[in-house]
Amino acid sequence: MSRVLTIAWTLLGITPAFAQQPTTCTPIHFARGTSSASLSGRVGSDEPFPCYTLATGRGQTATLKFTRTNGNMAFTIDDVVDDRDSYSFKTAARTYKFTVFQTLRSTPDAFTLMVSVK
Repeated sequence: MSRVLTIAWTLLGITPAFAQQPTTCTPIHFARGTSSASLSGRVGSDEPFPCYTLATGRGQTATLKFTRTNGNMAFTIDDVVDDRDSYSFKTAARTYKFTVFQTLRSTPDAFTLMVSVK
C-alpha cells in the first residue's frame, strides 16, 4: 500500500485493518509412519492468530481441511491461497506457513484442522 494513501486514510480518520504477521509459528511434525496430523486450537477475532509451518518435498500433495469448526474458520497459506476452509495442492521443496482465523468477528471458538502430505 502506498505511503501517500496510508497518510490520507490517517488524516481522514480511516484505519484499515492490517493483520500482523505472527512472530512464532508451530512446526507440524507427523508421527512416525503417518502422513497426516490433526491440529486443534481456539481462535477469536483478536490477534495473534494460530500460525503453523509445514515442510514438504517437491511433487507431494498437501491437503488442509477443517474437520471441526463453527463454520466461521478459514486459513491462509502464504503465497499459495487465501481464506479457505479446505485446499489441496502440489508442493515444492519448501516450508509453507499458514494462519488460522475467523472469517467474521466472533467470540473465540475451537477448531480441528487435518493436515496431510502424501
